[in-house]
Amino acid sequence: MTPLFKKLNLKDQTDILVLNAPPSFEPELAALEGVRVHRDGQALAAITFALAFVTTQAAVDELARVIAAKVQGDGVVWFAYSKTSSKRFTCDFNRDTGWQILGELGYEGVRQVAIDTDRSALRFRRVDYIKNLTRDPKRAMTKAGKERVTPAATVPPNP
Repeated sequence: MTPLFKKLNLKDQTDILVLNAPPSFEPELAALEGVRVHRDGQALAAITFALAFVTTQAAVDELARVIAAKVQGDGVVWFAYSKTSSKRFTCDFNRDTGWQILGELGYEGVRQVAIDTDRSALRFRRVDYIKNLTRDPKRAMTKAGKERVTPAATVPPNP
């Protein structure tokens, strides 16, 4: 297992979906042992881990629907996109915008990980599986999230 895939919460999944991976990401995929990498969303009956590389809003909207329709339970869903600081790549959206479709599909953004110097990935999780939803209420993406969010300023510190 590569350090990056550990950060991406790949655990015991043996079949993963990776869409639109750039050539520079292929060594990460080649280093995975005991994992079958599928490149077509239609190839899997159920998805437990997905990583989609996106640069356009149309791709986010399309792939979010494909992935959400097949995610099983608390499946791990990541979308990788170009950082605004990237000198090599551009993107139609950023960390804070462009993810509305995932909210409509019942997902909240829960984590961000750097893929490399040019790309980050956001993890989205079905709101029903999030134990503590802590953030600015304005940033909750789902109706259920807006109803149960705990504002970040009022969360008690850990002892």
